[in-house]
Amino acid sequence: MKRVLIFVTAMVISMTGFSQKGEGTNAKASFYSKNFNGRKTATGDTYWDHLMTAASNIYKLGTRLLVVNKHTGKKVEVVVNDRMAAHMKGRVDLSRSAFQKIASTDKGVVPVKVYVLDGKNPDNDDKTL
Repeated sequence: MKRVLIFVTAMVISMTGFSQKGEGTNAKASFYSKNFNGRKTATGDTYWDHLMTAASNIYKLGTRLLVVNKHTGKKVEVVVNDRMAAHMKGRVDLSRSAFQKIASTDKGVVPVKVYVLDGKNPDNDDKTL
């Protein structure tokens, strides 16, 4: 039983590290509606569309992310301060200002690569970063 518990724990740790660091994670980025201005986020902060924040189901609250538009190479750094609906897997919802740094809001949703920042440059082979 102890071996099974150790194995399961190791698998969870390795899968979490793989999906959130190093090579980045493929995702789709969208942006908050203006209707969310002034509302509380999951961290208790107030959402304002001019701040560089994001909502995610994958990353822990407080995680700093580098979000890179896969088509243009434009990038933005955000902090996760909110959660999204459970069915929106593979998506990062950016504040309006953060989204505008990587794409026009006319686009609505864009393919991105997401890197977890820990005070270092993300590992990458992608020359667009």
